[in-house]
Amino acid sequence: MHVNYSMTVAQVAEELGCTKSYVQRLIRQERLDAELQDIPVKYYLLDPASVEKYKNTPKNKGGRPRKEKR
Repeated sequence: MHVNYSMTVAQVAEELGCTKSYVQRLIRQERLDAELQDIPVKYYLLDPASVEKYKNTPKNKGGRPRKEKR
């Protein structure tokens, strides 16, 4: 299977509606499939399929429940 690494971190951040540093965190956590390019400078290229898979993954909305109104 051939993986198409064609999206930049900035493009993914815009698509997901988050910051570039959050996308980089997702890459480090291996939640997004990315390939490190290092010529002439270091940058990541991401697989659009992994971005779509992440977007369609249900997010855990954990935490403290909202206070009931009286």
